[in-house]
Amino acid sequence: MKSSVSPRRSRVPHSPRPEVRGVCHVVFRIRRGLPWLRTPRTWRVLERAFRMGKVKPGFRLVQFSVQGDHLHLLVEAESKRELACGLQGLAIRIGKNLNRFWRRTAGSVFAERYFARAVRTAKEIRRALAYVLNNARKHRVWSSPTQPDPYSSGRWYSGWLGGPDICRPLRAPPVANARDLYLSMPSFRNLSVSFTPGQGASGSELLEV
Repeated sequence: MKSSVSPRRSRVPHSPRPEVRGVCHVVFRIRRGLPWLRTPRTWRVLERAFRMGKVKPGFRLVQFSVQGDHLHLLVEAESKRELACGLQGLAIRIGKNLNRFWRRTAGSVFAERYFARAVRTAKEIRRALAYVLNNARKHRVWSSPTQPDPYSSGRWYSGWLGGPDICRPLRAPPVANARDLYLSMPSFRNLSVSFTPGQGASGSELLEV
């Protein structure tokens, strides 16, 4: 059944999906006219969906952030097929949960196409990690100099400068443990919780999200 809501125009280029074996930066946009995602009740819906869909065969959700009309994800996949299957399952789960929460009886939640970009080198992975976890600062919807964005997986991330003094979550993480060497290496991960992604810093900014 088609949604009565007109689809959001995406600035995502219609390029072939990347060949993936490792870390990938993914952006999901919701359709135009749907409610804002950064609310406490919507966050609880999304967090439950992330917990249930964070691991599938050959696929792991390792970090994320929630913005007003889009989601940033860092995932690990063992192939392009497993990336597509993992993201499809996660999108379906999120969409059903949000529709139920919003009391929508039908209609897709996400824009037709998602963005996916393979990040392979140490420099690319570090930049993508900082970009995703601190994306709310880019949009000026979070500005605390000492705490990670509460609408992200940052509160469970152990690689911040300051370590345990920053992250003391009360429950298990809604993301999977990363297997990538750079994402799990303590000496590599030291990120500033107050970092604000800047234009041209990582290549991801070309999406203007």
